[in-house]
Amino acid sequence: MNILIAPDKFKGTLSASQVCDSIELGLLRSGLKATIWKFPLADGGEGTLDIFLQHKNGRLIEIDVHDPLMRKIKAGYGLSGDGTVAFIEMASASGLTLLKTEERNPLRTTTFGTGEMIKDVVERGAEHIILGVGGSATNDAALGALVALGARVTDQSGGLIFPVGESLKQIAKIELQPVLDLMKGKRITAICDVDNAFYGSEGAAFTYALQKGADEVGVQILDAGLRHVANLVLRDLKIDLQKVYGSGAGGGFAGGAHAFMGAELRRGTDVVFDITNFYKAVAWSNIVITGEGKLDNQTLQGKLVHGVVRAIQKLGKPVYVICGESQLTVDEVKSLNATAIFSLTNYAGKEAAIMQPAKTLAKLTELQSSKMNKKGDG
Repeated sequence: MNILIAPDKFKGTLSASQVCDSIELGLLRSGLKATIWKFPLADGGEGTLDIFLQHKNGRLIEIDVHDPLMRKIKAGYGLSGDGTVAFIEMASASGLTLLKTEERNPLRTTTFGTGEMIKDVVERGAEHIILGVGGSATNDAALGALVALGARVTDQSGGLIFPVGESLKQIAKIELQPVLDLMKGKRITAICDVDNAFYGSEGAAFTYALQKGADEVGVQILDAGLRHVANLVLRDLKIDLQKVYGSGAGGGFAGGAHAFMGAELRRGTDVVFDITNFYKAVAWSNIVITGEGKLDNQTLQGKLVHGVVRAIQKLGKPVYVICGESQLTVDEVKSLNATAIFSLTNYAGKEAAIMQPAKTLAKLTELQSSKMNKKGDG
C-alpha cells in the first residue's frame, strides 16, 4: 500500500514538512505496512516559497530592492535548480508587514521593489515567473513594478509620473515597449485566490485599502485611480479588467500584471500542484492524508485541503484530513466530502493541540491507523 502525506502547514505551530514527519511517525508506530511518500504542500500563500524550493531543488536568491516607501532592503525569491522557473512573493518587497502601522498608506506605497525582483529574475535567464500577490501594502495596479521594468508613465503634458495610489488618476500614457522587450518570451503566472473586481464596491480599494492604512476619503481616491487605469487599459490594450476574474488582487497588481505583462491569473493550489507534480504523486498513491491548522468556511473557497480532496475524489481514492481544529458546520463537512476528518482539538483538547502539536499529531495518527488496521482497512 502506498500512502501519500500531502498537508499544508499548521499555521503558527508546524511547517508542512513537520506535519509530514509527525504523521509518518504515527503511521510507523501503528505497525502499518506501507510505503510512505512525504509531500509537503502550500496553498499559494505563506509557505509556498519553501515548498517551491524543496520540490524544485531550488535556491534562495537575495538582492537589494526598494520597499513600499522606496527604502533599500534585502528581499529574496526562489529560483529552481535548473534556473528556468522563479517564485516571487510580492510581500517580500512590497508587503504590508514591511511597514510600521503609522507608515501604512496605500496612497503613497509602490510595487517598484517587486518589479526589481522580476527584472533580476529575467536577467538571470528564468523562463517562467510565478508571482504570489498576497499581503501587499500597495494599490498601484502594478505600475510601480512596470516603472522598475523600464516603462515610462506620463501625464497630460508629457511629464514623468511615479505611479502610486494617489497619482494614478493623473496618468495619460503608459509606454510599455521597454517592458515588452525585456519580457519577450517569458511566461508569467500570478497566483490569485480572490474574486475581487479591479474597481468598484467589490474592487481592490473598497475591499482592502482600509486595512492597508487608507481612510474613507483615501479609498475613494484609490478607487477612482484604479477606474482610470482600467479605462486606459481598455482604450489602449482592448482589455476589460472588470471582466478579468480576480484582477483586484494585490491592490490591482493581478490586473496590472495581466494587462501589462500578459500574466495568467490562476488559483494558488492549482499552481502548487503543477510546481510539485502533485498529480503524479496522487497516481502513485492508494491513500492520501492531507490537512491544515484550521478547517473553516474558507477551506471550501480554494484552500489547499479542498483542492487536495477534490483532486483525489476524481480518482475514487480515500483521502483523510487531519487538522488542528475544525470549525466546519455539518453541511460544510458534507460539502468537503473527505473520507474522514480528524481534529487534534477534539482528540486531545486545545491546550495539547497548541502546546504539543507534533506529539499530538503523531499520537492521533497512530490511534486512527491502528483502528483501521484492526478493521482490515489498512
